[in-house]
Amino acid sequence: MAKERSNTSKYTSPSTGEFCTCAQYVAEIMCTRMAQKDNQGTQAYKFWNTEKWKKVYQFQVILANRLISQHSELALVKAIQSRELSRAYSLRHPKVKDLVKRYEIQVKADAANTKKDLDVKESAQNRKKSYGKKSKLNQLRNLDGKKNNNQI
Repeated sequence: MAKERSNTSKYTSPSTGEFCTCAQYVAEIMCTRMAQKDNQGTQAYKFWNTEKWKKVYQFQVILANRLISQHSELALVKAIQSRELSRAYSLRHPKVKDLVKRYEIQVKADAANTKKDLDVKESAQNRKKSYGKKSKLNQLRNLDGKKNNNQI
């Protein structure tokens, strides 16, 4: 766990509030789900140092690192937080790999769609032209002799 955010430690740990890697973040979520399933409540501060959770946590970190080596971190996190895996208590669940693949495709498609360049005028001088009837207020302005830029 890191005190400061870095390229590898960009996720916030649910139990300590410190920065952690993606694998640690996902492993903590899985261990918390296991504890809630067994009616043990939320995890204690740095629960992975306790005898009961040490091996489970390390195993989930190993599985998360395997998935990250095959897919992106963002796809894994989105898959874990999705509704389809809300009842998955381990990264060895049969649906995890398929869902991570699906989210990987979705993340790549989103990245391809966001790279469009937009032309933005820095000084917009053209005003919107009004269509249809002129309002009573516009008619009064025209009677006062003020110039109206909306006319064709």
